[in-house]
Amino acid sequence: MKKCKVLQARGKHLSRRWLFTLVVVCTLAIVPVPGQAANEVLEARIRATVEKIDAASNKQDLEALLVNYAPGFRSADGLTYEATRKAVAALWSKLSQPTYQTNVTAVVPQKNQVRVNATTFLNAGYKSDLGEPGKLESQVETSSLYEEQQGAFKLVSQRVLAERTKLSIGSNPPQVNLNLPEAVRVGRPFKIEAILPTSLQKSPALGGIRLSPITARSPGAVEAPALEPLRTGGLFKTGQAPQRPTDQAITLAIVRQGGLLLVNQRLKVTEGEPPKAATQPELAKPADEKPAAKSSDPAPDNQTSKPKTE
Repeated sequence: MKKCKVLQARGKHLSRRWLFTLVVVCTLAIVPVPGQAANEVLEARIRATVEKIDAASNKQDLEALLVNYAPGFRSADGLTYEATRKAVAALWSKLSQPTYQTNVTAVVPQKNQVRVNATTFLNAGYKSDLGEPGKLESQVETSSLYEEQQGAFKLVSQRVLAERTKLSIGSNPPQVNLNLPEAVRVGRPFKIEAILPTSLQKSPALGGIRLSPITARSPGAVEAPALEPLRTGGLFKTGQAPQRPTDQAITLAIVRQGGLLLVNQRLKVTEGEPPKAATQPELAKPADEKPAAKSSDPAPDNQTSKPKTE
């Protein structure tokens, strides 16, 4: 009996020790270390800055937008603070009721700066010169550097990782399945496919493709290439990447009775081998829209050529 009491007392003592240890471990797990807390505060401030940029863009308030840019801002394409002001003003003059939404995917402190990876989606009405209703959809992936200046984070530089803009004009613009490359190695050939789901015999179409370098003078420019009658189920072209790692813009246009479709996509030209999955998917489609079937029409030789370059 005495042994049982001793064992019982020891058991209570051990239980209390384990309970104390458990409480200490749980407390340590809940209380964040100083570095973790600082990173959480930093990320919250960055996200708040990005939200302010989206809010200013949705209101098309240029001054409120540029407050978040450093005076010495410069993009990888060569855009400066003033060039950005002009480019954004020119774009917004064509848009109605824009909706910007930016999803931050990474916040990485780097010495006195913070690298922020994000994807921005834009949907807006478009004021075309054709007198027809237009819709613009854009998706841009960026890697930006922010720096704290005068108590606030400012955007000091930005590099575009991927970019596609789709412009639809008319009451019934063409529906197209696109297969466009996102990246290619210098000097290498690449293929472009734009497949029309309906027969050209029922509804003829015009189409064209152009490849042009992206510069500070043409940031995200969407201009129609020269058009020619299509004789197959779409556009099938082979292009050639330049010998220097300069990003290019693939511009594709298709016109049919009922409207115009214009797509502008950035082609990253790299010195090394790009990732294998270097084809950008199509922009999001409405849930009730069915994917188009690929045309079985063969592409004749005169429809497989290099896109026009500028």
